Amino acid sequence: MSDDMSAYVEVFLSESAEYLQAITDGLLALEADPVDLEPVETVFRGAHSLKGMSAAMGYTRTQELTHKMESLMSTVRSREQMADHELIDLMLQATDRVREVIADESSGGSTVAIDDIVARLVSRTGQGPGAGTPERPKEGPAAAPRATGEGSLFSVQVHIEKSCVLKGVRAYMVIKRLNHLGTVVETHPGAREIEDEQFEDSFEAIVRSKATPETIREAVLAVTEVEGVEVEAAPEPDTADSPGPGAVARPEATRTNVPKVAETQTVRVSIGHLDTIVDLVGELVIVRSRLEDVAGRLQSSELFESLDVLRRISADLQQEVMQTRMVPVGNIFNRFPRMVRDLARDLGKDVVLEMEGQDIELDRTVLDEIGDPIVHLLRNAVDHGIESPEERVAAGKPARGTVRLVAERVREQVLITVEDDGRGMDVDRIWEKAVERGIADRDDRDSYSHEDILMFVCIPAFTTVDKATRVSGRGVGMDVVKGKIEYLGGGIAVSSTPGQGMSIALQLPLTLAIIQALLVSSADQVYALPLSAVDEVLSPDEVQAKTVDGAPVVVLRDGTAVPLSRLDKLFSHSRAADDDGADHHLVLVRSGQSIHALAVPLLVGRREVVIKPLSALFRGLHGLGGATVLGDGRVALILDPRTLFSQEV
Repeated sequence: MSDDMSAYVEVFLSESAEYLQAITDGLLALEADPVDLEPVETVFRGAHSLKGMSAAMGYTRTQELTHKMESLMSTVRSREQMADHELIDLMLQATDRVREVIADESSGGSTVAIDDIVARLVSRTGQGPGAGTPERPKEGPAAAPRATGEGSLFSVQVHIEKSCVLKGVRAYMVIKRLNHLGTVVETHPGAREIEDEQFEDSFEAIVRSKATPETIREAVLAVTEVEGVEVEAAPEPDTADSPGPGAVARPEATRTNVPKVAETQTVRVSIGHLDTIVDLVGELVIVRSRLEDVAGRLQSSELFESLDVLRRISADLQQEVMQTRMVPVGNIFNRFPRMVRDLARDLGKDVVLEMEGQDIELDRTVLDEIGDPIVHLLRNAVDHGIESPEERVAAGKPARGTVRLVAERVREQVLITVEDDGRGMDVDRIWEKAVERGIADRDDRDSYSHEDILMFVCIPAFTTVDKATRVSGRGVGMDVVKGKIEYLGGGIAVSSTPGQGMSIALQLPLTLAIIQALLVSSADQVYALPLSAVDEVLSPDEVQAKTVDGAPVVVLRDGTAVPLSRLDKLFSHSRAADDDGADHHLVLVRSGQSIHALAVPLLVGRREVVIKPLSALFRGLHGLGGATVLGDGRVALILDPRTLFSQEV
């Protein structure tokens, strides 16, 4: 590879990954609805674009393989053959091979072979009646028309409303519909002018189609903001003529060159650069806090005014920087339909994956970490949760099982739920296994809730499956999921109904960098409590303190009793023995579905804090999730609501 081309490798790898994902999504959609032409176009355009990109890079094997994929999809596109399960399998395998070949060629290797998959693609392409037709030349108006027997030539004059803002987009939608009815031979003005919206309120498309003029007219009028269309017979072109200035070389060109909605400039930035910027913004937040403390001591009005400006600018900068790291969860979700589809076929099950909330955004750092946990949960759902079609029908269920992957925003957190309509989990069986392993005492069954017993599945090496499969059942997975989610500062909840299915919810923070926190103090040590976990702050006279079964509780205004802990006693502060805690403020802390009251001697206030990880020496401590530096230079420990009340630190 030349030095000039090597500069484009990173861009090529990024864009090719997007095309491969689009091809995979299109194939899965096509398998679900084989008569829908839209996913056919997606797959065809993706293969065509990859072919052109790889040719420009000099990746000959990638070019050859994607060319054969394009040829096969061309037969589906022209309805010469249908996209059955075998064809989808072949195209998905070819997509996987393209990914391997790209990685090989981009690193200068030559080890990944393509002969076997190319031969299978060529063989399947030959099953279409038109497979023996030589490939059309790439240039000239004569290249695009099909044989006369494949339809008549029409001139379609399209008039777009004068008030239309995005004329190029409407034109593209019209051309796309016309391509579904036949082949767009050329347009006036040309494709480039239409793409750049360099036309008035009308344009002409020359179309070869078997459809009637009225059908063509109705299809075009179905596009929004098209106010009129005339369809007339057009003369057959002279194949000896040279290409006209407005000719479209091939229908693929019209499809691939999508008119731009707007001129957009984007820059690809590595995650490393973004991480550095976030760290610098965090330091800026710390310095800002320091200046606020100084201004408070000096009582300088001029300094206060400057700080107000700095506060607004730094807040806007922080918001923009954090936004650049926010990525839709769809970037992770889009890999799962293929996995579920392949796994279900291997296990002989009929499973559909439904996804919601793909546009919910998470910090890229969090997003990169949750892929494997979700894979574990989906595999368990398909392997253990969903029954075979025969079992489901016998139980009065639809033969096809459903797995749902849902993301939703809950306050300052994101909730990702994996649920299925399978057999669910047997609580009694889990309890028996727990007793057998010595995890629980049989006589203590009444002290465990339904949810407590279900959480036993998150204990390392715990499994109720008697025979392991190649997918799961070896006692690994759920403990990894729980550990990873808790490492990210989140939580996990399991619920199940025997015979109806189960649900596992992962609660995750939006970001791991900067959070809003409530600062509290005890024995001159400041602690930061994530504001997302704070339900309410109460004064001592707003609640009643009582003792139930020897444990302190507070009774809230609505009569609810919640457990009570004192911050100074949790951390064994020496002054705790001398203080009865009567004047302590009460902070209602929520963790998952539970609420706990935390008595704190002093409220410092609300602050924006930069999370600094604890050293490996302190990471195993319960109740602590990190540290931060305050404006006066002191270090404040960040409390972890999930483990704070589990035991004394």
